[in-house]
Parts: sequence; structure tokens; C-alpha cells
Amino acid sequence: PLFPGHNTQHQLDLIIGLLGSPEGEELMKIPNQKCRKFIKSLPSTPGSPFPEVFGDMSPDAQDLLALTLRWDPESRISVYEAIQHAYLEKLHCPEDEPMREPLDTSDFEFERRKITAAALREEIFREALWYHPALAIQFDQELRESGSCYDINDYRLLVPGESQYSSDEDADDD
Repeated sequence: PLFPGHNTQHQLDLIIGLLGSPEGEELMKIPNQKCRKFIKSLPSTPGSPFPEVFGDMSPDAQDLLALTLRWDPESRISVYEAIQHAYLEKLHCPEDEPMREPLDTSDFEFERRKITAAALREEIFREALWYHPALAIQFDQELRESGSCYDINDYRLLVPGESQYSSDEDADDD
């Protein structure tokens, strides 16, 4: 691993040691407010030159890595640009690299909800039923007959920067 941190703080220290401290707009693009606050509390660090850290890598590999490792996601190289980079030249095959429009994020809304372990099991079970339409119909009929009702929309959406693993009390500490 590039940043084998023992915990979140150690991992951030490793990232900052390589990239330098994010400043201004870069810092504000980090969605987690607690993370931003922690980074602001640290002394400003200039970062390390890639040729010194990755001296055993080719200059093209260092360049591609530098283009992907940016605090600001919008300034990172895109996948489309990356596969055309000189470092990946031998692997680049335009005829075998299909392109598509971005996926609709609403397909992944369940990942942005504060759910319980039981709700996650229910979502996985329902996903499995998608491959067995007859069982899905039977299951839905049994639910209606029993009066049970399950709706993923009953679970609140996570706020930007909030983790699925943070407690609701943590959200009040910001």
C-alpha cells in the first residue's frame, strides 16, 4: 500500500508528508469537516518531491502518480486521460476500451443512507431476489399478507462528509 497508516490520523500524516498540506480551496473540498479541522490544526508541510520518494520508478510512472494524487478531485487526471498516459502506452488499446455515460447516482442512494445491520441484510436479500423474480413476487405477497412494510426511504440520508460508521451523536459535535 502507498499509505499504510495504522489509523486515520497516521494515514493522513503519511498523505500530507507526500502531497503537502492542502490549503485554501483544496482544503475546503475535503467533505469531512472533522478531517478539515484536524488538518488545519497541523503545521503546514511542503510535501516531498516525487523523484526523491519514488526514485526507483520511471519518470513516466512518477508523472502518472503525481497526476492521480491530488487533494482536489477535480484536478486529478481522468480515467480516460490516464489510459492514454505514456506510462500506460503498452496497455492502451482504444478498440478494447468501451466508454459509457456516467451511472445514475440514484442507483446507489442506499449507500448514502444511515442504515442498521438489519436493513443492510434486507437490502442484500432484496438484491438477491432480483435474480429470482418468482421468489420476489412470493416474498412481496407474504409481506403484504403479514402487514409488514419495509422501505429504504425510512432511513435518513447521510449528510455530506458523514460516515456510515459515525454515530448520530457525532454529527452534533461538528
